[in-house]
Amino acid sequence: MKQAIILAALISVVFSCFAKSDINSTGCSKFYADSVSSSLNASEMDQMLAEIINVAGLESDFEVKQANVLNMEASTAHRKKYILYNQDYITSLTNITKNKWGVMALLAHEVGHHYNEHTKRKGGSKPALELEADEFAGFILQKLGATLQQSQQVMHFIARTKESSTHPARSSRLLAIEKGWNKAAAQLAFN
Repeated sequence: MKQAIILAALISVVFSCFAKSDINSTGCSKFYADSVSSSLNASEMDQMLAEIINVAGLESDFEVKQANVLNMEASTAHRKKYILYNQDYITSLTNITKNKWGVMALLAHEVGHHYNEHTKRKGGSKPALELEADEFAGFILQKLGATLQQSQQVMHFIARTKESSTHPARSSRLLAIEKGWNKAAAQLAFN
């Protein structure tokens, strides 16, 4: 576990030194600018979650909380839906991506786990469940005004190139986000 944390910190440093963001926003949130150069505070995380819940048309029975988790995860306790996040992870992510879309994608992904009732299943993460949550995230991000590139950007930093027992390969995750994004775009074209 200690080695994984050290490796994650090292990767964050490397990406923050070499990553360049050439992504420009096409949609502006009413709560905050697209550019993010520092850590998001709890209020901003709440606002981002509220925006996702609103565009998804879901009930507001979610709570986002800072917690002692590796990165970000969906969980339930006492019939309450939580999205738990590690503040250091969020800070690293916003420093790497230089915009709000990486965090928005992960929040939407975790909401997707709740929406698809993955948190009610036993056994933890599985590639198929992760892809469902990725597709949901792509759908939501398109509705929030993110380009496809902005919607997928975070996967270039966090997803591995090869599938594991818990998570799909980066290429599969990018396709799932694209599938969801295209579904939302198609709905918009019909309206």
